[in-house]
Amino acid sequence: MNKPIITAVVTGMAIATLAASGATAQRYDDYEYENAENSLTLICWGEGRKPGTSVSTGYSWDHRRNKFVPETYIQNTTKEFDSEVQIELHDDWGRIHLTGKLIPTIHSGGNNGWWELDNVHVGPDTITARYRLNGLNKPRLEINRRTGRMKIDGQTKFRGECDQGNWGKRANRF
Repeated sequence: MNKPIITAVVTGMAIATLAASGATAQRYDDYEYENAENSLTLICWGEGRKPGTSVSTGYSWDHRRNKFVPETYIQNTTKEFDSEVQIELHDDWGRIHLTGKLIPTIHSGGNNGWWELDNVHVGPDTITARYRLNGLNKPRLEINRRTGRMKIDGQTKFRGECDQGNWGKRANRF
């Protein structure tokens, strides 16, 4: 008879714990940058491809037994996906926010989905950088500033289109 009351108390404690931990979570849009004029936020969306495997079954001819026998095949494949990326640049420093399938199973952690950009170069026509997902995967980021097209080349490939995220003006797109 007392089980519903105990469940309600435990559920209430879990909700209170989640609410308390959310209050201390770091927010990434509160940064104060010394030179806001040299800051740029980009929201990019597009399509990616990543390596994968597939398992299938079938039959193959067994020359020793002179008959077809069941067999399991493991094949390398390429999986396609849609995703979004956010890029923040400030002078010669930057970071990238990855989502979903752009984050490999084994990665260096990042910080709540954010990875710091290395070798950031902001030129008049292109922006280039690298970031480290793990010891073997250090993708290269390239953005064409004239067309808005971007690409990420690493073990996972991603191509997309970028818009400037101008949060200060709060202008609607449509």
